[in-house]
Amino acid sequence: MNTQSLLPYVLSAAILPLVIHAKPDGAKRDGDNARQPPSIEQVFARLDSNASGGISVDEAEGPLEGHFDQIDTDGNGEITGVELKASRAKRFERGIEMRERIKAADADGNGAISNNEANEAGLDKLIEHFDKIDSDGDGEITKQELKNRSKKHR
Repeated sequence: MNTQSLLPYVLSAAILPLVIHAKPDGAKRDGDNARQPPSIEQVFARLDSNASGGISVDEAEGPLEGHFDQIDTDGNGEITGVELKASRAKRFERGIEMRERIKAADADGNGAISNNEANEAGLDKLIEHFDKIDSDGDGEITKQELKNRSKKHR
């Protein structure tokens, strides 16, 4: 193999890891407080290896792989940009709804949720994991404890 034909392979090997871990413009880097997901275009550029315009089961990685059947709403075996966008919007809405439910559950207005408050508000998942989330063991879950638990599961 001559040097000219070897050069593209060497450059690809050097650049590919940078592209895979690239963050969108304006996204927070590791160590910053907020995390921005890659744009839909960036997801497709990274995962749609055959340039079909969809991400197949074999191409999917991470959360897309874990939730493939939920995101692929038409069941054709590929996630389209429209399906990914809809999935992100639905996830965003669920997050807003959950924050509102948690805020409403704080019946005494002290900024924390007790097990009784969570139970009365019907926050079953919160109750199920209450002791794990209540990291200081004071019997109440604060906003910071919820954030810390959320970070552990990303």
